[in-house]
Amino acid sequence: MSYRTLTAGALGAAAIVFGVSPALSHVFVGSRFFPATLTIDDPGVNDELALPTFAYLANPDIILDDGTHQGSRQYNYSFEYSKRITPDFGISIEDSYTRLTPLGSGWQNLETSLKYQLFINAEHEFILSLGVGFEWGHTGNATVGAEPFTSWEPQIFFGKGAGDLPTELDIFRPFAVTGQMGVALSTHPINVSVSFDPETRLNTVDIERSPTALNWGFSLQYSLPYMNSNVLAIDNEFLKHLIPLVEVSFSTPIANIGPTGSGNSHVTIGTINPGVIYSARYFQIGIEALIPVNADSGKHVGAIAQLHFYLDDIFPDSLGKPLFAPEGFVSARSPF
Repeated sequence: MSYRTLTAGALGAAAIVFGVSPALSHVFVGSRFFPATLTIDDPGVNDELALPTFAYLANPDIILDDGTHQGSRQYNYSFEYSKRITPDFGISIEDSYTRLTPLGSGWQNLETSLKYQLFINAEHEFILSLGVGFEWGHTGNATVGAEPFTSWEPQIFFGKGAGDLPTELDIFRPFAVTGQMGVALSTHPINVSVSFDPETRLNTVDIERSPTALNWGFSLQYSLPYMNSNVLAIDNEFLKHLIPLVEVSFSTPIANIGPTGSGNSHVTIGTINPGVIYSARYFQIGIEALIPVNADSGKHVGAIAQLHFYLDDIFPDSLGKPLFAPEGFVSARSPF
């Protein structure tokens, strides 16, 4: 294997945080406002811009060509832009610049995604969406883990608020959960290459696999904006903009993994991410810790922070409006 070989898929673990369907949109379902989560995508379709997103993670050790192990640290600087084509259908584009010590720096593969809001129940604060994401091979730098082949990922998203609980459980009504699940499939799952060794005068066959992975995660949120508007008024102006939350983001290899010791990890990797979002009328700021779930996912606690703009609130009649919308259509507005 090359100098990019990792003891347990460090770049794969980092991809869960840095490159697998980062969150972009916020959405309203009845009285429920779902913010843009940072490490999984939420179920909304809106016109928004995440710029910048910064993330740091201490990866597992890498194995150099001489067989020695060396610590690896990853810094990502990302952007993502989402545009509604219709009120229920949108596209997004994103990329990340990675600094991976000690290997080097460069862009990750360009990613695009499509999402369609399939079902909304305002009374029960429930939303279900379907999507598909594409990572375009050969658009990034292989030194920082960009794959040479394109992959695609059918996805499902949901959100559910607790606002339909009875009034005697008012303290629990600000709670909400969101979730995402997808199966990442490579267009070139097995790559066979042959090289000639001039010393042994023999050909060496190298088989590299791109495992099929189940990428999944969810968030648990407690919305103080929801509490302020629907349960109990909050006097403090700062507090009523906060949404404490915990996100989890995992990847589980499920097929085309290869035998143990082949270079691909056979274990689930990911992070648990407690943090908080401050949501204002035109933007939100979020910050979370990235806690690796095991040694294969990272060596130390990392962090992610994001500045996120609600273009549908900033430019409701132009840039923030769907390209094709029925007459009289009005974009959802921030609760602030």
